[in-house]
Amino acid sequence: MLGRLVAELLVIVLGVLLALWADGWVAERSERRVEASRVAALRENVTATRARLDQALDEATSAQSALTATARWTDASDVAGREHRVGVGLLYGPVFTPELNVYMDLKSSGDLALLRSDDLRQALARMDAKFEELALLQADMVMVQQLNIDPYVIREFDLGPIVGPWVGLDDLTEAPATPAFDIREFRNLSLFKLDLVEQEIQTYREAMDALDDVEEAIEAYN
Repeated sequence: MLGRLVAELLVIVLGVLLALWADGWVAERSERRVEASRVAALRENVTATRARLDQALDEATSAQSALTATARWTDASDVAGREHRVGVGLLYGPVFTPELNVYMDLKSSGDLALLRSDDLRQALARMDAKFEELALLQADMVMVQQLNIDPYVIREFDLGPIVGPWVGLDDLTEAPATPAFDIREFRNLSLFKLDLVEQEIQTYREAMDALDDVEEAIEAYN
């Protein structure tokens, strides 16, 4: 009798353990599916962000080239290529924003802990820090642009040939009269902005390296 009771008890315990194991197995499989979908979405984020970063780097490099030319400008009467240099260089403003909605959702919800790879989590943290640094740099550039450079360009230049084509007013492209402005102030502003743009380009490249690390971690993860 006692043996039968023990056997029945063992069957019950075994059944409970099997049920708990099955529930855990199903839950783990479900977590892994969710995890896999999030990692795939992260990869799409990285791809989209890389495309935006490539474009932003191209624009910043064009501004760098124009500002390098204006920094060497020594004669205010030299109008050759002036509108292009001012438009591309002095009026350049960074507009880059990363496409990281999946990462931000994981970060804000605390679900980053669900990612099993320490390498991936660390790579994402480095990427996040680099884009925060870039955002601060771009905010500084916008402030300098609004407070120092835009007022100067509006005061010293005919914006018709510079901005007209951007807003569909191609009839304003006729070359204006030679401006009577202080060439030293113009060069100083060009050099000041050139320094900011070169910092931006360096940070763009560092952000690209951070994206490379995330991509490698994602590939190793799978």
